[in-house]
Amino acid sequence: MSKQARLKGVAVLVGLVVLLAGARPAVSQNSRNTPPRVVSRVEPEYTQQAQDAKLAGTVLLRVAVGTDGVAHNINVVKGLGMGLDEKAVEAVQKWHFQPATRDGEPVSISAQIEVNFRLK
Repeated sequence: MSKQARLKGVAVLVGLVVLLAGARPAVSQNSRNTPPRVVSRVEPEYTQQAQDAKLAGTVLLRVAVGTDGVAHNINVVKGLGMGLDEKAVEAVQKWHFQPATRDGEPVSISAQIEVNFRLK
């Protein structure tokens, strides 16, 4: 069976939730502060084991989005198991971000990324 056929009926939804680490000044409409933004992303693969078990849910990752636009220090905060945690991490390692800015300058920032695995 081809990989395409095996993945038929599988949906992977990905969301980015940015949490500012520590106390930061509020971002006003006139400021030059912006959160990181996903520029390109790779969708994670659904493992055969998880598909067979009909496992669905969310993997929550904590990352540091660097000034280089790459996720660093990726940690699983809430996992699903059956290989989906690892697949979520592997995918996010390949993502590229527009870095967060403070006063117009790129800054590293902590963020949480939700990778949702849903079977159709």
